[in-house]
Amino acid sequence: MNKIPLTNIVDTNYIKKIFEQASNEIIMPLYGKLKDSQISSKSRHDDYVTEADQKTETFLRPKLLKLINGSNFIGEEGFYLDTNKKFNSYSEFTWTCDPIDGTFNYINSLDQFCIMVSLCREKMPIACWLYFPCYKIFVFSESMKSVIFMNDNNKVRVYRDEKKIKFDVLKGSVNIIESLFRDYQTKQDKYGYLSTKNLRCAGYEIICLVCGKIDYLHHNYITPWDHSPVYVLAKASGCKVQFLPQENNYKFDFKGQLLCVSSDLVYNKLKKEIF
Repeated sequence: MNKIPLTNIVDTNYIKKIFEQASNEIIMPLYGKLKDSQISSKSRHDDYVTEADQKTETFLRPKLLKLINGSNFIGEEGFYLDTNKKFNSYSEFTWTCDPIDGTFNYINSLDQFCIMVSLCREKMPIACWLYFPCYKIFVFSESMKSVIFMNDNNKVRVYRDEKKIKFDVLKGSVNIIESLFRDYQTKQDKYGYLSTKNLRCAGYEIICLVCGKIDYLHHNYITPWDHSPVYVLAKASGCKVQFLPQENNYKFDFKGQLLCVSSDLVYNKLKKEIF
């Protein structure tokens, strides 16, 4: 039996609308205004959760679940509170949700944070949607063939063709891409390759890679809510993805390391160093 196309299941305009609503009603009203009583730590002293994280996840959860009857939901904040700490999935479809990816940045009034959601089918990520409140930019991929950046006036498709990054302007201007990278910092390794510097936001880091601002990202600690979207965006934009231990495909309960690189050339230089 043929599987139903994703576009017949999920309304991306609806997802964009609820992300914007969460941003306007919950996230941005508390941005730069959080009290100490609205911030707490998790397992590490620098791993924060805020009232905005919790309220945003509570807001999004029922709205996403209603899109697919019987779907499952794994949210970062709900998982943290779950004493069993198991990624249970009893349905074909699972939503993963990081209500504010980059909470440290959010607390410290930095711009690099986002809402980040993916949809997994039989544990494999097949689509993702991000929203950057400070930039009012929505990023998504539903096809595994390209990544879309959009706001009310602009829409740009990003992909790689013959190892070169392509920016197809569908509406407005490519300046929507450049507006995201006003204040980002990179660091250079001994080979001269670029990665992000002290970013603390997986969603922002992967769009840096997608758009060619860095050459690779490497993460040792893998979570469903961060790395399901990272995997989708890396693959959809034509980047090379490698796992340790070796896996052909990523599933949301994968435990190991993840390396995403801009090209085979970069990968061949880095694989012995990192893996």
